[in-house]
Amino acid sequence: MIPVARPANVPPRLDLTNPNSAAFLERESILQGLGADGSPAVGTKFNAYSHKSVRDALQDLFHNKCAYCESKIAGSQDTDIEHYRPKGRVTEAAGSGVTHHGYWWLAMDWTNLVLSCMLCNQRRRQLILEAGMTEDQVRALIEADRTISTGKLDSFPTEDSVWVTSHTGNVATEKPLLIDPTRIDPDLHLDWVLDEEYSTVSARNGSLAGQTSIDIYGLNRRRLTEDRMPKLLLMRISGNKALAALNRAATAPDPDVAAAWQETAVDHLEVVRAHCADIQPFAGLARAYVRELERQIAAMRGP
Repeated sequence: MIPVARPANVPPRLDLTNPNSAAFLERESILQGLGADGSPAVGTKFNAYSHKSVRDALQDLFHNKCAYCESKIAGSQDTDIEHYRPKGRVTEAAGSGVTHHGYWWLAMDWTNLVLSCMLCNQRRRQLILEAGMTEDQVRALIEADRTISTGKLDSFPTEDSVWVTSHTGNVATEKPLLIDPTRIDPDLHLDWVLDEEYSTVSARNGSLAGQTSIDIYGLNRRRLTEDRMPKLLLMRISGNKALAALNRAATAPDPDVAAAWQETAVDHLEVVRAHCADIQPFAGLARAYVRELERQIAAMRGP
Protein backbone atom coordinates (compact mmCIF):
# COMPACT_ATOMS: atom_id res chain seq x y z
CA MET A 1 0.00 0.00 0.00
CA ILE A 2 1.28 3.46 -0.90
CA PRO A 3 -0.09 6.96 -0.29
CA VAL A 4 -2.27 8.26 -3.11
CA ALA A 5 -3.04 11.95 -3.58
CA ARG A 6 -6.67 12.30 -4.56
CA PRO A 7 -7.05 15.14 -7.09
CA ALA A 8 -9.37 18.05 -6.36
CA ASN A 9 -11.27 17.56 -9.61
CA VAL A 10 -14.28 15.29 -9.09
CA PRO A 11 -15.91 13.17 -11.80
CA PRO A 12 -18.77 15.42 -13.02
CA ARG A 13 -21.56 13.00 -12.09
CA LEU A 14 -20.28 12.96 -8.48
CA ASP A 15 -20.01 16.74 -8.11
CA LEU A 16 -22.14 17.34 -5.03
CA THR A 17 -21.88 21.10 -5.54
CA ASN A 18 -23.80 20.78 -8.80
CA PRO A 19 -27.58 20.47 -8.16
CA ASN A 20 -27.96 18.75 -11.52
CA SER A 21 -25.34 16.04 -10.96
CA ALA A 22 -26.33 12.41 -10.49
CA ALA A 23 -24.80 12.38 -7.01
CA PHE A 24 -26.63 15.51 -5.82
CA LEU A 25 -29.98 14.30 -7.15
CA GLU A 26 -29.51 10.83 -5.66
CA ARG A 27 -28.62 12.17 -2.23
CA GLU A 28 -31.58 14.59 -2.25
CA SER A 29 -33.93 11.79 -3.25
CA ILE A 30 -32.71 9.62 -0.37
CA LEU A 31 -33.01 12.51 2.10
CA GLN A 32 -36.64 13.03 1.14
CA GLY A 33 -37.41 9.37 1.78
CA LEU A 34 -35.63 8.96 5.12
CA GLY A 35 -37.49 7.09 7.81
CA ALA A 36 -38.08 8.40 11.31
CA ASP A 37 -35.01 6.49 12.47
CA GLY A 38 -32.83 8.12 9.83
CA SER A 39 -32.67 5.07 7.59
CA PRO A 40 -33.04 5.22 3.79
CA ALA A 41 -36.30 3.93 2.35
CA VAL A 42 -36.50 0.18 1.80
CA GLY A 43 -35.21 -0.71 -1.66
CA THR A 44 -33.03 2.41 -1.98
CA LYS A 45 -30.60 2.01 -4.85
CA PHE A 46 -27.21 3.64 -5.11
CA ASN A 47 -26.42 4.21 -8.78
CA ALA A 48 -24.50 7.47 -9.05
CA TYR A 49 -21.13 5.96 -8.08
CA SER A 50 -21.31 2.85 -10.29
CA HIS A 51 -20.96 4.62 -13.65
CA LYS A 52 -18.12 3.72 -16.02
CA SER A 53 -16.71 7.26 -15.79
CA VAL A 54 -16.25 6.84 -12.02
CA ARG A 55 -14.60 3.45 -12.42
CA ASP A 56 -12.27 4.88 -15.08
CA ALA A 57 -11.34 7.78 -12.81
CA LEU A 58 -10.54 5.39 -9.96
CA GLN A 59 -8.49 3.14 -12.23
CA ASP A 60 -6.46 6.18 -13.28
CA LEU A 61 -6.10 7.41 -9.70
CA PHE A 62 -4.83 4.06 -8.41
CA HIS A 63 -2.82 3.19 -11.54
CA ASN A 64 -5.00 0.14 -12.30
CA LYS A 65 -4.04 -1.34 -8.91
CA CYS A 66 -5.99 -2.34 -5.85
CA ALA A 67 -5.75 0.54 -3.37
CA TYR A 68 -5.09 -1.90 -0.54
CA CYS A 69 -2.88 -4.75 -1.76
CA GLU A 70 -1.44 -3.04 -4.88
CA SER A 71 -2.10 -5.99 -7.17
CA LYS A 72 -2.50 -5.00 -10.81
CA ILE A 73 -6.15 -5.74 -11.52
CA ALA A 74 -7.78 -3.47 -14.09
CA GLY A 75 -6.24 -5.24 -17.08
CA SER A 76 -6.97 -8.81 -16.02
CA GLN A 77 -10.10 -8.84 -13.85
CA ASP A 78 -13.14 -6.85 -12.90
CA THR A 79 -12.61 -4.23 -10.23
CA ASP A 80 -14.73 -3.24 -7.25
CA ILE A 81 -15.66 0.36 -6.60
CA GLU A 82 -15.19 0.15 -2.86
CA HIS A 83 -16.76 2.40 -0.25
CA TYR A 84 -14.21 3.09 2.47
CA ARG A 85 -17.06 3.85 4.84
CA PRO A 86 -19.69 1.19 4.01
CA LYS A 87 -22.87 2.49 2.43
CA GLY A 88 -25.40 -0.07 3.69
CA ARG A 89 -24.38 -1.34 7.13
CA VAL A 90 -21.40 -1.48 9.50
CA THR A 91 -20.50 -4.94 10.75
CA GLU A 92 -18.64 -3.83 13.88
CA ALA A 93 -21.36 -1.36 14.89
CA ALA A 94 -23.97 -4.11 14.71
CA GLY A 95 -21.70 -6.36 16.77
CA SER A 96 -21.47 -3.62 19.41
CA GLY A 97 -25.23 -3.16 19.58
CA VAL A 98 -25.13 0.16 17.72
CA THR A 99 -27.84 0.78 15.13
CA HIS A 100 -26.09 1.96 11.99
CA HIS A 101 -27.79 2.15 8.61
CA GLY A 102 -24.51 2.63 6.83
CA TYR A 103 -22.88 5.79 5.59
CA TRP A 104 -25.51 6.10 2.87
CA TRP A 105 -24.86 9.84 2.48
CA LEU A 106 -21.29 9.01 1.39
CA ALA A 107 -22.32 6.36 -1.15
CA MET A 108 -22.03 8.94 -3.92
CA ASP A 109 -19.16 10.95 -2.40
CA TRP A 110 -15.98 10.83 -4.49
CA THR A 111 -13.74 11.05 -1.41
CA ASN A 112 -15.24 7.83 -0.01
CA LEU A 113 -14.49 5.70 -3.08
CA VAL A 114 -11.41 3.60 -3.79
CA LEU A 115 -10.51 0.90 -6.31
CA SER A 116 -10.26 -2.57 -4.82
CA CYS A 117 -9.65 -6.12 -5.93
CA MET A 118 -12.38 -8.60 -5.09
CA LEU A 119 -10.23 -10.44 -2.54
CA CYS A 120 -9.53 -7.34 -0.45
CA ASN A 121 -13.12 -6.16 -0.66
CA GLN A 122 -15.26 -9.31 -0.54
CA ARG A 123 -15.39 -11.89 2.23
CA ARG A 124 -13.47 -15.05 1.31
CA ARG A 125 -11.78 -17.91 3.15
CA GLN A 126 -8.02 -17.45 2.92
CA LEU A 127 -4.82 -19.12 4.06
CA ILE A 128 -3.00 -16.43 6.03
CA LEU A 129 0.78 -16.45 6.48
CA GLU A 130 2.58 -14.84 9.39
CA ALA A 131 6.00 -13.25 9.64
CA GLY A 132 8.65 -15.74 10.74
CA MET A 133 6.93 -18.81 9.32
CA THR A 134 9.24 -21.51 8.01
CA GLU A 135 8.63 -23.44 4.83
CA ASP A 136 7.58 -26.45 6.89
CA GLN A 137 5.08 -24.37 8.85
CA VAL A 138 3.59 -22.95 5.68
CA ARG A 139 3.34 -26.42 4.17
CA ALA A 140 1.56 -27.69 7.28
CA LEU A 141 -0.84 -24.74 7.10
CA ILE A 142 -1.63 -25.53 3.48
CA GLU A 143 -2.08 -29.25 4.09
CA ALA A 144 -4.42 -28.60 7.02
CA ASP A 145 -6.30 -25.99 4.93
CA ARG A 146 -6.51 -23.71 7.96
CA THR A 147 -8.36 -20.78 6.43
CA ILE A 148 -9.95 -17.73 7.98
CA SER A 149 -12.45 -15.25 6.59
CA THR A 150 -10.98 -11.99 5.33
CA GLY A 151 -12.16 -9.14 3.12
CA LYS A 152 -13.56 -5.71 3.98
CA LEU A 153 -17.17 -5.84 2.73
CA ASP A 154 -19.13 -3.91 5.42
CA SER A 155 -16.32 -3.66 7.96
CA PHE A 156 -15.40 -0.33 9.48
CA PRO A 157 -13.91 -0.80 12.96
CA THR A 158 -13.02 2.24 15.03
CA GLU A 159 -10.57 2.62 17.89
CA ASP A 160 -13.24 3.54 20.44
CA SER A 161 -16.23 1.68 18.92
CA VAL A 162 -17.91 5.00 18.22
CA TRP A 163 -19.42 5.72 14.80
CA VAL A 164 -21.20 8.65 13.22
CA THR A 165 -24.66 7.28 12.46
CA SER A 166 -26.37 10.29 10.91
CA HIS A 167 -25.75 12.37 7.79
CA THR A 168 -25.72 15.43 10.04
CA GLY A 169 -22.72 14.12 11.98
CA ASN A 170 -19.04 14.82 11.35
CA VAL A 171 -17.12 11.70 10.27
CA ALA A 172 -13.85 13.56 10.89
CA THR A 173 -14.43 12.89 14.59
CA GLU A 174 -14.20 9.11 14.08
CA LYS A 175 -11.07 7.08 14.77
CA PRO A 176 -10.94 4.49 11.97
CA LEU A 177 -8.79 1.39 12.27
CA LEU A 178 -8.65 0.76 8.53
CA ILE A 179 -6.06 2.48 6.37
CA ASP A 180 -7.32 4.56 3.46
CA PRO A 181 -4.19 5.39 1.42
CA THR A 182 -5.78 8.61 0.14
CA ARG A 183 -6.04 9.91 3.70
CA ILE A 184 -2.95 8.65 5.51
CA ASP A 185 0.52 7.36 4.65
CA PRO A 186 0.40 3.56 5.06
CA ASP A 187 4.09 3.57 6.01
CA LEU A 188 3.08 5.02 9.36
CA HIS A 189 1.34 1.74 10.15
CA LEU A 190 2.86 -1.01 7.98
CA ASP A 191 6.30 -2.60 8.06
CA TRP A 192 7.55 -5.01 5.41
CA VAL A 193 9.41 -8.22 6.23
CA LEU A 194 12.23 -8.33 3.69
CA ASP A 195 14.58 -11.09 4.82
CA GLU A 196 12.39 -14.18 4.99
CA GLU A 197 11.19 -16.85 2.58
CA TYR A 198 7.78 -15.23 2.23
CA SER A 199 6.85 -11.62 1.58
CA THR A 200 4.72 -10.63 4.55
CA VAL A 201 3.78 -7.31 6.08
CA SER A 202 3.46 -6.55 9.79
CA ALA A 203 2.15 -3.72 11.95
CA ARG A 204 4.76 -1.00 12.44
CA ASN A 205 5.54 -0.50 16.13
CA GLY A 206 2.44 -2.48 17.07
CA SER A 207 0.08 -0.15 15.20
CA LEU A 208 -3.51 -1.23 15.83
CA ALA A 209 -4.64 0.35 12.55
CA GLY A 210 -1.84 -1.49 10.77
CA GLN A 211 -2.74 -4.88 12.23
CA THR A 212 -6.46 -4.37 11.70
CA SER A 213 -5.89 -3.42 8.07
CA ILE A 214 -3.62 -6.43 7.51
CA ASP A 215 -6.23 -8.75 9.03
CA ILE A 216 -9.34 -7.36 7.34
CA TYR A 217 -7.86 -6.74 3.88
CA GLY A 218 -6.04 -10.07 4.10
CA LEU A 219 -2.70 -8.54 3.17
CA ASN A 220 -0.82 -11.72 4.11
CA ARG A 221 -3.06 -14.14 2.26
CA ARG A 222 -1.04 -16.96 0.75
CA ARG A 223 -1.49 -16.22 -2.95
CA LEU A 224 -0.79 -12.53 -2.45
CA THR A 225 2.48 -13.23 -0.63
CA GLU A 226 3.41 -15.58 -3.47
CA ASP A 227 2.68 -12.84 -6.02
CA ARG A 228 4.93 -10.41 -4.14
CA MET A 229 7.92 -12.74 -3.86
CA PRO A 230 9.11 -12.58 -7.51
CA LYS A 231 9.33 -8.80 -7.25
CA LEU A 232 11.28 -9.00 -4.00
CA LEU A 233 13.63 -11.62 -5.46
CA LEU A 234 14.32 -9.49 -8.55
CA MET A 235 15.10 -6.49 -6.38
CA ARG A 236 17.39 -8.58 -4.18
CA ILE A 237 19.36 -9.70 -7.25
CA SER A 238 19.89 -6.14 -8.45
CA GLY A 239 20.46 -4.87 -4.90
CA ASN A 240 23.12 -7.49 -4.18
CA LYS A 241 24.84 -6.65 -7.46
CA ALA A 242 24.84 -2.98 -6.48
CA LEU A 243 26.35 -3.78 -3.08
CA ALA A 244 29.02 -5.98 -4.67
CA ALA A 245 29.90 -3.26 -7.18
CA LEU A 246 30.15 -0.65 -4.43
CA ASN A 247 32.42 -2.93 -2.45
CA ARG A 248 34.68 -3.38 -5.46
CA ALA A 249 34.69 0.36 -6.04
CA ALA A 250 35.76 0.91 -2.45
CA THR A 251 38.64 -1.55 -2.70
CA ALA A 252 39.82 -0.83 -6.26
CA PRO A 253 43.40 0.48 -6.31
CA ASP A 254 42.86 2.40 -9.54
CA PRO A 255 40.54 5.48 -9.57
CA ASP A 256 39.26 4.70 -13.07
CA VAL A 257 38.39 1.14 -12.10
CA ALA A 258 36.69 2.42 -8.96
CA ALA A 259 34.67 4.89 -11.03
CA ALA A 260 33.61 2.11 -13.41
CA TRP A 261 32.38 -0.05 -10.52
CA GLN A 262 30.62 2.95 -9.02
CA GLU A 263 28.78 3.48 -12.31
CA THR A 264 27.83 -0.18 -12.41
CA ALA A 265 26.40 0.11 -8.89
CA VAL A 266 24.35 3.13 -9.92
CA ASP A 267 22.91 1.20 -12.86
CA HIS A 268 21.81 -1.64 -10.59
CA LEU A 269 20.31 0.81 -8.11
CA GLU A 270 18.30 2.46 -10.86
CA VAL A 271 16.83 -0.93 -11.74
CA VAL A 272 15.78 -1.39 -8.12
CA ARG A 273 14.30 2.09 -7.84
CA ALA A 274 12.25 1.57 -10.99
CA HIS A 275 10.14 -0.90 -8.99
CA CYS A 276 9.14 1.94 -6.66
CA ALA A 277 7.16 3.95 -9.22
CA ASP A 278 3.50 4.59 -8.43
CA ILE A 279 2.44 2.56 -11.47
CA GLN A 280 4.33 -0.53 -10.32
CA PRO A 281 2.56 -3.34 -8.43
CA PHE A 282 3.66 -3.68 -4.80
CA ALA A 283 5.46 -0.33 -4.82
CA GLY A 284 5.12 -0.14 -1.04
CA LEU A 285 7.18 -3.32 -0.70
CA ALA A 286 9.73 -1.97 -3.21
CA ARG A 287 10.14 1.31 -1.33
CA ALA A 288 10.71 -0.54 1.92
CA TYR A 289 13.40 -2.64 0.24
CA VAL A 290 15.10 0.47 -1.16
CA ARG A 291 15.17 2.07 2.29
CA GLU A 292 16.81 -1.05 3.69
CA LEU A 293 19.28 -1.12 0.80
CA GLU A 294 20.18 2.52 1.41
CA ARG A 295 20.83 1.72 5.07
CA GLN A 296 23.20 -1.07 4.03
CA ILE A 297 25.01 1.27 1.64
CA ALA A 298 25.33 3.93 4.32
CA ALA A 299 26.77 1.32 6.72
CA MET A 300 29.34 0.27 4.09
CA ARG A 301 30.50 3.86 3.64
CA GLY A 302 30.75 4.44 7.36
CA PRO A 303 30.44 7.73 9.26
